[in-house]
Amino acid sequence: MKPESFVKNTRSSIIDLNLGLYKEMFENGSEGQATDLYWKEALTFFSKLNQSEKDVFFKIIRQVSVDTTSSIFAVLDGVSEFEDQDQEFILSTKESNDCLNGSLQDLLLELEEISD
Repeated sequence: MKPESFVKNTRSSIIDLNLGLYKEMFENGSEGQATDLYWKEALTFFSKLNQSEKDVFFKIIRQVSVDTTSSIFAVLDGVSEFEDQDQEFILSTKESNDCLNGSLQDLLLELEEISD
């Protein structure tokens, strides 16, 4: 697997898919169906938004997902590190020792820029 494929698959299967799941839960869920207090509050909040505000809400969820993924990629790429981290990460597939990390964050942010 090439870094570009890894980033595209991550973006598609984590960011895009999860956003779709959140949209489904918020748009089709109801406070009465929720058993968890968090979801009851979240669904109540969402139900009070007008359509324009709901659109912004989903943009925020997407951006938080992108930012989180980007931050993880930055650690894997060696651009940032954990506190007291004393070794670099190497990301590879089991079948190949080819290193995937090094530009994951840049590739993700490029994809996001292109899709905007």
